[in-house]
Amino acid sequence: MSPTSPFSPLFNSLSSHPLNGSSPSEFFDTYPLITSRRLAKRTERPTKVKMLTSDFIEDSLYNPNYGYFPTQAQIFQTDSPFLYEDLEGTDDFMSAWLTQYSKYSADQMALQLWHTPTELFQPYYGEAIARYLLVNYKLNLYPYNDLIIYEIGGGNGTLMKNILDYIRENDPDVYTRTQYKIVEISKSLADKQRMKALMVNMRDRGHDGKRVSVINKSIMDWDEVVPEPCFVVGMEVLDNLSHDVVKYDIETGECHQGYVVIDEKGDFHQFFSPEIDEWTRLYLDLRGEHFITKGDSKWRGVVSGLSTKGKPTSIHPLNELKAVQRLRNWLSPFHNSLSVSEFIPTRLLQLFSTLNQYFPEHQLILADFDSFNGQSEGYNSPVVQTMIDGKMVAASTYMVQQGYFDIMFPTDFHIARDLYIQTCGKLIETSKHDEFLRQWGDITSTTTKSGENPLLDFYPNAAFLHS
Repeated sequence: MSPTSPFSPLFNSLSSHPLNGSSPSEFFDTYPLITSRRLAKRTERPTKVKMLTSDFIEDSLYNPNYGYFPTQAQIFQTDSPFLYEDLEGTDDFMSAWLTQYSKYSADQMALQLWHTPTELFQPYYGEAIARYLLVNYKLNLYPYNDLIIYEIGGGNGTLMKNILDYIRENDPDVYTRTQYKIVEISKSLADKQRMKALMVNMRDRGHDGKRVSVINKSIMDWDEVVPEPCFVVGMEVLDNLSHDVVKYDIETGECHQGYVVIDEKGDFHQFFSPEIDEWTRLYLDLRGEHFITKGDSKWRGVVSGLSTKGKPTSIHPLNELKAVQRLRNWLSPFHNSLSVSEFIPTRLLQLFSTLNQYFPEHQLILADFDSFNGQSEGYNSPVVQTMIDGKMVAASTYMVQQGYFDIMFPTDFHIARDLYIQTCGKLIETSKHDEFLRQWGDITSTTTKSGENPLLDFYPNAAFLHS
């Protein structure tokens, strides 16, 4: 069956036909299929190839030579913890934050400067994670096993320092049995961590540098079994896990998978094919169809559903009335009989599969965002943005120049929980950001004079997935 293209119906009579006069299937078949793993060996952005959407996004974010994280990303780091008891309230906290932000030079701010709860609320955010780890370790593993922690994507090493400081100060016996391993895909970040954590900070803080190791590889490439019980920690990792994109035939519901074709000029073209790769098929099988609504409930959002161009949708494509989809298809110049796009977390499924296969005795704690403002077009669509002249600029599509844009996906924590249970066979819970931190955080130390608590009040769109 030929792939579906949005280009042919609109451009078939134009001299500047983007498919060079070819049919969609001929144009699609012209280019070889390539993966992000193979592209990682290249120093220049590819042309004359095609790839799955997930490979395009992963190459854009993580290619070691031109990807976003190796070349653009920098993590905001405070000089010292905020003294919340001296702050009047949230406005005072914001002023103190901006004062620390101003230390970055114009060149540094021209890069993509991240703000994470770990850095913004250090050490209190990290100490909350440490309490969770320590309590669960003492309940389930102590004294028969050591406390072994694997952190995915360690950033500046701040979470590691906060966790180890807390364990050393509050349970010296457990500290002597603690090993901390950072699994970091970015070589530049791994080098920074190795320098700061192993050579400077750990010694300065009185830690034994042998207690920490940095493993410069993607967790997706892990290939050694870790038989010992361990904790796997990942803060703000899920939002940058690549997704695949699918559409559904509006008559039959058949799934079509998205591909990106990059032509000889470097232009991007999106195609959809009924040939589904193994991870997309597995995700669809595990997800099932229990979420599909019937009857009158499908009438919600009928009017807003007629125009989805350039904006996200809260209605799953399979839950839209066929009449609405037919009308939108008729109004569209493309007439491809496919639904709006759905972005599915295939890399998250691969992460859980890796944990199940290579970390069979793990316990898990992940934190990330369950929604964003400014999402691009589609269901579960990403935010695509970059910094230009000190201002954040959003794009309407993920098909942007590789390496210049952050591509962030919201996490549906209920789906993530179900996928984890089915893949790993372990029980797991979800908690909202403030709920988790009320249980495990030092609320008194992060409360301002007015009674406002930035640790709890900020990041209402964040949540935890934890064993």
